[in-house]
Amino acid sequence: MAYREWIYKSSWGIEHVFQYMGVCGGKHEKRADHEKPTRDQIKRQNQKNKENRVRRTIQLNFKPGDWWLTLKYPKGTRKPIGEVMDDFRDFIRRMRKHYGRMNVELKYMYRVEIGKRGGIHVHVVMNRLSDPRGDLLISDAWTRARGMTPIEDMLLDGLCPADGLAHLDHVRRVGNGVDLAEYLVKEQPLELEDGTELSKDEIKVTSKYGSSRNLQRPVPEIKTYNHWTLRRLLDLGAEGLNTKPNRYRTEGYAVDKDSWNCGINPYTGLSYLCYMEIPIGRTKCETEKKRPHRQAEYTMAAIIAGTM
Repeated sequence: MAYREWIYKSSWGIEHVFQYMGVCGGKHEKRADHEKPTRDQIKRQNQKNKENRVRRTIQLNFKPGDWWLTLKYPKGTRKPIGEVMDDFRDFIRRMRKHYGRMNVELKYMYRVEIGKRGGIHVHVVMNRLSDPRGDLLISDAWTRARGMTPIEDMLLDGLCPADGLAHLDHVRRVGNGVDLAEYLVKEQPLELEDGTELSKDEIKVTSKYGSSRNLQRPVPEIKTYNHWTLRRLLDLGAEGLNTKPNRYRTEGYAVDKDSWNCGINPYTGLSYLCYMEIPIGRTKCETEKKRPHRQAEYTMAAIIAGTM
């Protein structure tokens, strides 16, 4: 039982994470000298762990086609961060009423951000409401939340009542939610381009993400294997798993080649493997768009904690 596997299941697919169960080497692994991680290495690993948690939460609660919103203020607006949060809560309250009218439960994740030039905006992942007026409802709710009263005739005529400050996009399957997770947890600069430092309250609010209380949290299925299991997977590779008969690929799924990430931990000399199986039947445009391969960073802190 040299390796442990964490399995995360969602509508997006099945994520597999293999990691050695030991600390500094084992019978079937090349031993490496113990190396204490630096503070910067631990910080990078903690950031990576946070991105993974958020990505898995997105995959578990949201689907491709759900809303990716950016709620903005007019250029040059400088509001106390407490008032920004009050505006966002008012926006959520208004949207919850629209969802309630259609007997739909509102789910969301958000992050308040202050740009390098001081522009305040809120990023939101929200489950889509099956209403053709969705963009109008969002614009109307954000306009009213900021204390402005739209012209009702404009809404009746099918025109957007807001002033272009509520941007709507959609959650995309390409990349498996990695970009969204990185956006929601990226580090907030402590200083603007003009040299203005953020206040303690601004740093406190903008340095973390928030969510509705009704989200499901990812709970992995955990299995243990001997070293030969990982060896066979590495020998097959993403291409082999998809084309050769084997017992490792889940029926009805194919391995996303862009998610295949394996290598040797530079601090322990131990091997690791991560990949995602996706349901067969993606559209051509989804499979043609490729995400650049990114090598994950691992430190002794992650090995000791037993997480990725």
